[in-house]
This record gives sequence, C-alpha cells and structure tokens, in this order.
Amino acid sequence: MLRRLPVIMALLAIAVLAANRPLLAHHSTAAYSPNEITLKGTIVEYDWGNPHVLVVWDSKDDSGTVVRWSGELASVASLLADGMTKDSLKPGDDVIMTVRPAKAGTPHSVIDQIKRGDGTMVLRWSRQGGGTAEERAARDAARKSDNSDSQN
Repeated sequence: MLRRLPVIMALLAIAVLAANRPLLAHHSTAAYSPNEITLKGTIVEYDWGNPHVLVVWDSKDDSGTVVRWSGELASVASLLADGMTKDSLKPGDDVIMTVRPAKAGTPHSVIDQIKRGDGTMVLRWSRQGGGTAEERAARDAARKSDNSDSQN
C-alpha cells in the first residue's frame, strides 16, 4: 500500500484540480465587453502587486457625475516586460484609459491601453486585455511598426 501512495496522491490532486473548473477559468475575460471605450480621468490608486496590477481612477460620465472606475492589468512580471514600473502611475495623474468594461454595467474593466493626459503612451497594449486572434495579430504588427519607427 505504501508503494501506491504517491500514485494515489497524484491521482487525487488531478481529480481535485479537474473538479475545480472555476480555478482553471481564472484568466477568462468573458465577464467583460468585447468593445472598447475610452475614458479620461485622474488616478486615485495604483496597486502594483500580484496576481494582477490594479488601477483605480475617477472619470466623469456623460452627465458630469464623477464615477470611480477600477481596472486590472496583467501581472507585475508581464508589465515589467512591457516597460511599466511601480512608478509609472501615481495618484493625481491625468490619464486616458482604453478599457473593456464589465458586461454587468459596473465601473470595472480590463485595461487595454493607458495614455497620460497629454497623450504620451504609458502602456500600448495590455496582455490582460487579450482580444481575438485577429486583434492580437494587429496589435503585434503595430508594436513591430512602432519599434522599427523608434529605431530609425
């Protein structure tokens, strides 16, 4: 029986993981609209931590009411690879956020792009934003074009 214990434990671990499907769907963006919106606002909070970096900002809606939005980005490691740091944003910064809002109508989102209020780029394409295969291909082509332009 003791010789079978490691095999039994491994099978049990696989069964537990297979039964817990929500855990496997952690990185789904199904709760968010496939359509992007652009919001101008002011950073309230920037939480540089794992598993996802979170950004909170205030933005005025069409009636002029201030709405507090939140949005998530990829992990710290992914954002570092994309050129962001813990100092990229700070409370009080004016920003232009391109996001995919929650389908539920709440002011929560997946962030696709961040610009400063003056239009300078902070994050061109968010890994967390994902998108369709065609959108990812178009974004990759835009990145390559941007990189070749900046090297000339």
